[in-house]
Amino acid sequence: MNIISFDTARATWLFPLEEFTPAAGASSPSILGEIGNKYGFARLPQITTREDMAKNGLPFGMGSFEIEGHRIIITDFIVYNDGIAAVAEKTEWAEKFLEDIVPWVRDSFGFRDVSSGIRKLYSSTLIVDFERPLSRLLSAYERISGIISSRTVMLIPDRPPLQFSRLDFEVDKTAVIGQAVPPKFILERRAGVGFSQERYYSLAPMHTSSHIDALIEIEKLAAEG
Repeated sequence: MNIISFDTARATWLFPLEEFTPAAGASSPSILGEIGNKYGFARLPQITTREDMAKNGLPFGMGSFEIEGHRIIITDFIVYNDGIAAVAEKTEWAEKFLEDIVPWVRDSFGFRDVSSGIRKLYSSTLIVDFERPLSRLLSAYERISGIISSRTVMLIPDRPPLQFSRLDFEVDKTAVIGQAVPPKFILERRAGVGFSQERYYSLAPMHTSSHIDALIEIEKLAAEG
């Protein structure tokens, strides 16, 4: 497997913002400006109304952060009423950013430790090339393709076969009541790339490193098939 690009990754920490902010309140414009200065965010939130904050959060855009001597880009950082989220190329980088900004805001502006705990979610997207056709994951792939293709009506005179293009897993939504975004794993062919090339877009509710490991294991299963 060859990684073509780390598309985007998101780390989300869920907690009641009211537990985190100072009990006596905070000067929002001043703090937002300080955050912008520290991380070099090109776009700062524009506070309008409480309703707008509840709907869209406070979005920062295009900042940077240093990890082990390397400066990485934080494309988005959003503060919501029920938590915070950061977007970078890898979830590990996004989470390192959150691990940096939370104690800094706490120590600099009198914010507090979250008493009810923090729930963490991750989302990672990759563009990859596989060395083996993923159709081999289906033992009856050729038969299934034939059944479908022979019955498909097309406008063109030739009848190209319908081929494997997408693998999609998700949980039963009725079993995860209370989770706003149920976990979903997707592998689908990259738009605009011919099927002769095994290039896929993949979305996974996991750390980027775990996502890569999962795709390697899936390709091994395809090789065995």
